[in-house]
Amino acid sequence: MERTNRTGRPVWRAALLTLCLMTAPMAAQASSPAAEFGRGVTTVLVNVAYIPAKLLYATGGGLVTLVAYAFSGGDAEVARPIATSSLRGDYVLSEAQLFGEEEIAFVGRQPEHQQAREQGWDVAAPAEPEGF
Repeated sequence: MERTNRTGRPVWRAALLTLCLMTAPMAAQASSPAAEFGRGVTTVLVNVAYIPAKLLYATGGGLVTLVAYAFSGGDAEVARPIATSSLRGDYVLSEAQLFGEEEIAFVGRQPEHQQAREQGWDVAAPAEPEGF
């Protein structure tokens, strides 16, 4: 009598299918199909850890936002920066983000910050005082 565990099979099949679908378009334009397959597998494996971490961070930030809003007497200006930092950002990493071709945004940014980055401003550099 051989017993098999069938509960894990649909999950593995779905994961394998997802992996194949994700890496198929990339392999068509790659110089090395094996290298692209490796990049795809790496992206999936990193997301297995990244997605729960981001969801945990966002959930905690959402709870802190609610507490800040309540203790500030309903002042949205107090709660908004907390919500922006925790709830915005990337919830899933793309291959381009993982391999340095695009920026990863774990912590959300203000919309003004995003606009400045898109226009090519170096928002991290301090502004020079006028008159110098």
